Amino acid sequence: MEQRSRIRIGLREIAIGLAVAAVLAAVAYWFLELRGRESTDDAFVEGHLVFLSPRVAGQVSEVLVDENTHVRAGQVLVRLDPADFEVRVARARADLEAAKNRMAQSRAAAEAASAQAHVAAVRVRHTEQELARANGLYERKVASGTQLDSATAERDAALAELRAAQQREVAERAAIANEAPVLQADAALHEAELALAHATITAPFDGDIGRKSVEVGANVSPGQPLLALAASSGNWVSANFKETQVGRMRVGDPVEIYVDAYPDKAWRGRVESISPATGAKYALLPPDNATGNFTKVVQRIPVRISLDENPSGPPDVAAAPPDTLSVGLSVSVSVRVR
Repeated sequence: MEQRSRIRIGLREIAIGLAVAAVLAAVAYWFLELRGRESTDDAFVEGHLVFLSPRVAGQVSEVLVDENTHVRAGQVLVRLDPADFEVRVARARADLEAAKNRMAQSRAAAEAASAQAHVAAVRVRHTEQELARANGLYERKVASGTQLDSATAERDAALAELRAAQQREVAERAAIANEAPVLQADAALHEAELALAHATITAPFDGDIGRKSVEVGANVSPGQPLLALAASSGNWVSANFKETQVGRMRVGDPVEIYVDAYPDKAWRGRVESISPATGAKYALLPPDNATGNFTKVVQRIPVRISLDENPSGPPDVAAAPPDTLSVGLSVSVSVRVR
């Protein structure tokens, strides 16, 4: 009996020792690991996603990509029928040439008016000499008054012709100085060329085609979404932490990221920025706490986390490259705060 009691007491002491060790291990783990971490599962993968749309109206003549295909920056995705745009370019180019021809005609007319003014000035000098001669003869009673009047009329006609030629030259010079018709025609040509260029829709960056809602023969309008393009790199994680979790969080804190779609892999990153406002303030209809009965709700602060392309350090699970993450995936993040 005594031996059995001693065994029972020994087992009890061992159990108590193990319990104490487990408690101490749990406290140590909390103090060393959990105490310095802030975690949330309200997080998602974000990335550069754009819906491509035409800038001009037209009919689709070619669709060169399918959904879920990878494209390069500058690659042609959709072409609109260019016939109408080419006609506009030809018409605008003809209008520009016509405006330039009118300017050339104005220059020639200005030169002709200048020559006529020079001829008129010579005639004015000649008629003034004739008038002075006729006036001298009239004073000596050699010429009649009719001859004097005729010389005066010739001089006045020459002066009027000179003034008319000078005014024509001024008018033509003014037309030459006003290049508005040529500039307007050149702008119209540039606009037509831009419309022709916009008839071809290209990829703005490397990425993957998502949703495709365009087919050959469809009539499209400016701003109508045709394709969704997601960038193949540069993704990040947007995590929404409780307001009670971000007090010790700083830019540059290391982050461990676990993606629901890849439970056996881990990503690593760093806190890139912390939002200056809560998520509720960015809502379409933000709550107004100054009206009605107030119920305190813990707010969420969006935190942007960048992904490390060349990770090192914990966790032990081999990290996967960032470009394998699709936009919108659910993730869990753990930030080691300082």
